[in-house]
Amino acid sequence: MKSLKKKVFAILETNTHKYFLGRFVRILIVGLILLNVFAVIIETIASIQVAYGTLFDIIELGSAIIFAIEYILRVWVCNLRRQFKGPWGRLRYMVTPMALIDFLSIFPFLFLLIGRLDFRVLMLIRFFRLLRIFKLRRYSHALETLVSIIRAKKEELIITFATIFVLLIVASSLMYILEHEAQPEVFSSIPATMWWGVATLSTVSYGDMVPMTVLGKLLGSCIAIMGVAMFAIPAGLISAGFNQRMILNKQQKTGINEEIICPHCHQTFHHRH
Repeated sequence: MKSLKKKVFAILETNTHKYFLGRFVRILIVGLILLNVFAVIIETIASIQVAYGTLFDIIELGSAIIFAIEYILRVWVCNLRRQFKGPWGRLRYMVTPMALIDFLSIFPFLFLLIGRLDFRVLMLIRFFRLLRIFKLRRYSHALETLVSIIRAKKEELIITFATIFVLLIVASSLMYILEHEAQPEVFSSIPATMWWGVATLSTVSYGDMVPMTVLGKLLGSCIAIMGVAMFAIPAGLISAGFNQRMILNKQQKTGINEEIICPHCHQTFHHRH
């Protein structure tokens, strides 16, 4: 039994290509995830839903069964990892983000067993089915790299988005003061004006809320310019993280032992054999 458990663990939880079955399982799960996301999107077209509704139900049934088996097996073998050993190890694993995503991927099928459902419930089911796309993180090195970079830069990103949020509140409050009398129905409140703030800071500017006063236009111009700078910071942080990771990967592949200084953050890295 222990030997079987270790083989299942190697197939599901490691990125090894030793087992042909492991490669097959990875391809199968990734294929099912992409198929389900495509099905959820395409079945919102009423004519396609009517014509191929039965096919979509079959896809959902088969996918739910396979995802349920995968989830049960992952819970079974999780205590082979050091952090999940002990009597409560499986419970600790079941509340991890990826385990919750695995559970939510089979959750919609439980609703479908009920039968006829309200439209809003069906929309909620479709949302949970779309969450299956996050399962790709486990099978994609690129997504895993992105997540690790965001974790490494989380403090800088939190500070940046907190600054953007403060700027949004200040800009929306000022715009409300300047434009409320001129356009009381458009800039009716600060929360309503925050929609203008988001559109302007992100430089999207849908055009449904436009300042008419001279001071309002001046403020809007300043906020738009500040938005370009503020929203460029997260992209720069993530780009610097990718650059650091590529430098380290290159050093690991070439085996060169030298000191490297990141041109963005000036942090020093060393590679050791």
